[in-house]
Amino acid sequence: MRHGPGHVTVVAIAVASVGMAFSAPALAVTEKQDKMVVVSSRTPKAISDIPGTVWFIDEEQIALEYRGGKTLGDILAATIPSLDVGSGARTNYGQNLRGRKMLVMIDGVSLQSSRPISRALDSIDPFNIARIEVLSGATSVYGAGATGGVINIVTKKANDDALQFESYLGGASGFQTSDDADYKLGQSIAGGSDKVSARLAAVYTETQGFYDADGDIVTPDISQGSLQYNKTLDVLSTVGVELSETKQLDLLAQYYDSQQDSPYGLYIVNGDFVDVRKGFESDRQHGTERVMLSMRYSDSAFLGHQLIAEAYYRSEQQTFSPYYQSASEQKTDVFALKTALAKQFSRLNLVYGVDAYRDSFDSNQALFDPAVATASGNLNNDTYARVGRYPGTKVSSVAAFVQADYALTPKWHIQGGARYQYLNNEIDDFVAYSIQKKIAAGNGVSADAVPGGKTDYHVGLFNLGTIYSLTPASQLWANFSQGFDLADPAKYYGQGEYADMDANGHYALLNSINVDGSRMSGIKTNSVEVGYRFDNANLSVQAATYYSQSDKSVSYNKQTMLIESVDDKRRVYGTEAQLTYWLNTQLQFGASGHLVMSEVKQDGDWNKMSAGEASASKASAWAVWYDDELTLKLQSQTMFHYSDDQDNKLDGFTLFDLVGNYQLPVGTLGFGIQNLLNNDYTTLWGQRAQILYSTHYAPGAYDYKGRGRTYTLNYQVRF
Repeated sequence: MRHGPGHVTVVAIAVASVGMAFSAPALAVTEKQDKMVVVSSRTPKAISDIPGTVWFIDEEQIALEYRGGKTLGDILAATIPSLDVGSGARTNYGQNLRGRKMLVMIDGVSLQSSRPISRALDSIDPFNIARIEVLSGATSVYGAGATGGVINIVTKKANDDALQFESYLGGASGFQTSDDADYKLGQSIAGGSDKVSARLAAVYTETQGFYDADGDIVTPDISQGSLQYNKTLDVLSTVGVELSETKQLDLLAQYYDSQQDSPYGLYIVNGDFVDVRKGFESDRQHGTERVMLSMRYSDSAFLGHQLIAEAYYRSEQQTFSPYYQSASEQKTDVFALKTALAKQFSRLNLVYGVDAYRDSFDSNQALFDPAVATASGNLNNDTYARVGRYPGTKVSSVAAFVQADYALTPKWHIQGGARYQYLNNEIDDFVAYSIQKKIAAGNGVSADAVPGGKTDYHVGLFNLGTIYSLTPASQLWANFSQGFDLADPAKYYGQGEYADMDANGHYALLNSINVDGSRMSGIKTNSVEVGYRFDNANLSVQAATYYSQSDKSVSYNKQTMLIESVDDKRRVYGTEAQLTYWLNTQLQFGASGHLVMSEVKQDGDWNKMSAGEASASKASAWAVWYDDELTLKLQSQTMFHYSDDQDNKLDGFTLFDLVGNYQLPVGTLGFGIQNLLNNDYTTLWGQRAQILYSTHYAPGAYDYKGRGRTYTLNYQVRF
């Protein structure tokens, strides 16, 4: 059942008083302060030296969470205060970091594309993750797509010359019906020599139906896709080659395939949603298929510098479920080169380099036989034609950057840098999708194309920050940084207004949104923050207050879901914080939270951003028990209510989870109970979808409930 705002607030405060987030057992101050990350400056750097908010999620934390039944998105939401709660679905659309879009990387390989399809967290199984580094807030270090921050997922590597095996077998169920069960099987092998080491892993996951707290099947997500009745295969290989004492070559290859084959669909009659029914069959359903290759070369003695050079290729094919008797397929290919040189000059540390990439995008729309679809209540979908969905785009980019760190005193550092990026967009000629549908149905034979063309952007970004060590265990910092976004060109260009079909079956173009006549603007974000960090053997605190403002924002047409304009200023401001305290060597308490407000400037006034996009404030709490055999963690997560100026609302909710593991004589038993209290709630994405898509079907078609109480049990062994 849903509770009012008073109840949610009281529960959140009560739980926060006993703790929330999770960190590894207490370590010495010096060890914790020496923890190195690359997410802030492209080269390894101690967290205690970074003038910004950095979160570090280690392998122990990740394993405890995913073995307790959590997805990657849920793990990140539980451990990063300023990241919105998980979607409960395939998409991470609307799961913002500090109220804005985030850049997700795997071993430094960006999952960002010119057409942001928001499946960056449907990308890797946690079984293959060694750690996750997170930088909160806009950054000029990485260029476009990182206005909310950066999440870098670091994969597991071989860590010993001896041959090592890791096996995983697990399942989960809410015990609602015979098809309420999930299964996962993982296996890795790692090893090598003192010169060459490698790890190869394969993880297979199969899910069945998801049921809510009332025992009803969760409504299939026809907008962005769910993970019900889904099969996922993640094959990951990493190879490290020591070329010499100073030279290292690292290779990565991944094949990731996640495909849905659901027997349930939305029963739609005369354009109205009726209910969810079995018997769904379609030529196209939701899926993600990705191939990723990367090669990284490092040399610690290259002309007196440290050199890091990386080349990668990423190819993705993403499909969607039937929507208005059609479904899209979208393909992306990315080639990229990245270099960085680092040099220490007494008090000055310098990092500089060049990045370049080429991104191409193409798509099609499968049109389903309307007679078959209508007769079955849109449960059966047979393809009769394929047409273009969006104009093809090619984006080329080259950028140069420099970052400097100067020690004014041993305790006081100033850091700053700049990035200059050139982007060129190539847009194909394109006949508007609505006209292609008419021609495919036999209503016409030809049409004028909306002209394509080229448009380029020159973007200069800079950052400046300072950090002061108050004590060996604490730091105070302030920084200014800029970020950059480019609105989705595929959803902007290629729109046109056409005259009625003439006698020859031709549609003449009257006006359009094209490159020459409607050049799309880039969006620059300025962000400032002040923060404090303290970390000793018993107590860890990190907190920051931030303000970010972008010179433009994107607005969408709710009927077409295409971009209407890139206009009005947008600002996001708030505070994020996390505290952990070790009562003794076995018991830890913690709490974290994010207070955020998002606004758009319209007609001279700042108004609340639409609930379809804005982040809601969040609080979490936990308590963790450790001994030689048992780890047990009780945690909560609360999303607070949000309402905008158009009376759209996000209903808050509080969830409790219990996760743990028990050390057996051989191997470890993992277990978990998700949604411990069996709370009936609609996911954040389900609530956003009702706002974004309800002009198409009734809100009930998008009422994606969260899964009810779900039990997880698994066994993992290394030998």
